[in-house]
Amino acid sequence: MTGSEPRILSIHFKDNRIDAIDGGIVDEGSKWILLAAVRGGARRNGHVLIRRKHVRKMVPVGKFTNLAATVVGSWPPAPLVDADGNSVDLDLDHGHLDLAELSRTAPVLGFHYERRKGEGLVDGVPVDFENDDDAALCFRIVTDDGRVHSSVTELKRSALIALEIGSSRLVKLAAKMNEANSEPAASTVEIISASKAVPVKSTPFLIRLANFKDVPGIQALHQRGGFAPPSPRFLERVMVDENSMVIVAVDLEDHVVAWAKTNYIPASVAEPAGYYLTGVRVDDQHRRIGLAREMAAARLAWLRRRTDTVYASVPAPNQPARRYLSAVGFTEIPRATPRTSPTDSVLLELDFTDEAAL
Repeated sequence: MTGSEPRILSIHFKDNRIDAIDGGIVDEGSKWILLAAVRGGARRNGHVLIRRKHVRKMVPVGKFTNLAATVVGSWPPAPLVDADGNSVDLDLDHGHLDLAELSRTAPVLGFHYERRKGEGLVDGVPVDFENDDDAALCFRIVTDDGRVHSSVTELKRSALIALEIGSSRLVKLAAKMNEANSEPAASTVEIISASKAVPVKSTPFLIRLANFKDVPGIQALHQRGGFAPPSPRFLERVMVDENSMVIVAVDLEDHVVAWAKTNYIPASVAEPAGYYLTGVRVDDQHRRIGLAREMAAARLAWLRRRTDTVYASVPAPNQPARRYLSAVGFTEIPRATPRTSPTDSVLLELDFTDEAAL
């Protein structure tokens, strides 16, 4: 944009499910735009690196002096600087963002990435710079309460839409992190893209997000066990529902040997309303090797970023399911009224705010 006075722009994305970002351009290259972000009209809110190919248009929303009388300092602000005030050198003409360089600016970064339904967001501490290659970004996830996962998560570089740096939200999260992390949080499995596969220890199997190509394999798994298979329409619907997660365990030839899901159930369907672990099925030939437990860990890691409490409901006679849920941290909720039938369901819950569940 040209003109004698700086303007604040609204950056709109090609995917209209992603919210626009407002701010002033500090620098730009052929691959990336460095934006000094604003909120509440023109109150400064850190920086955002935006991948140019995702931008649909940049719309001026007003002159800086008309919008930002309460903001102290010049506009646009200086380029990114580290804790010592030194400028951070970024190559905005290269698709490969240097996380080692960016980590000097702030302890926690916000990774905005593509998902099947709009935009995903995960916060993390960059790590493993020696293995930080052209294919993946490596970081440890920081939960909303400031705890840092001990396991390293990888995100495909090609999936990254924008990188949030030094926003008020991340500054508060970093403060929580400093208070909460005398030790890293327990290692968990975190799956944030369909390309991410997690190996199951001491087995030849991988756990990953399910996709439409897995539908025949899930149906065949049910048929081998003598159960009616879920319909393709049902499976495809839950796979794209942003309030659901469907995962599969696959062998080295990508054949489905187990699958599991979790989803939000409203009050019109269940009491209480909330997120539930809603099923797991493992091929009879691959039981008792830890697949169900690992798939529970993957789903609970996903749920930790969305809720404080997870529920499960199983028929009272299903003792294997009750033992399985108890082993991953669930406790049974006492019934307010006596059971009217031996086959009535048992309701269980897992409270993430309980230290024993973290």
